[in-house]
Amino acid sequence: MFLPGDYFTGRVLGDEIEFEIVATLTYENDDYVIAESSDEEKYVFLANDEEDLEHIDDEDQVEEILEYWEEEYGDEKEDIGDWEDDEYYDREDTRNSRERFDNEDYHDEEDY
Repeated sequence: MFLPGDYFTGRVLGDEIEFEIVATLTYENDDYVIAESSDEEKYVFLANDEEDLEHIDDEDQVEEILEYWEEEYGDEKEDIGDWEDDEYYDREDTRNSRERFDNEDYHDEEDY
């Protein structure tokens, strides 16, 4: 099983290179591993076998898979917003918690 953050050595154009797994995904019923080399270049490997990864050297296919990955999973480093700017949190923070429970007296009721 291949997990993001794991390292492996793979062959690319006859050279052995060490990679870090960035992501795993399923695209058109095949499992792929997106890995990054030490020079931060991304590579795509076919991962249908539990133990072996096959480097995809078709540039069009690699580009298609990387585009799919970016669209579906996005860049995890992307800032999706600041919760402090959300009106919901501002509204909830302005309410006093005592105001919401003033009409309830828990001590007067008997325990069952």
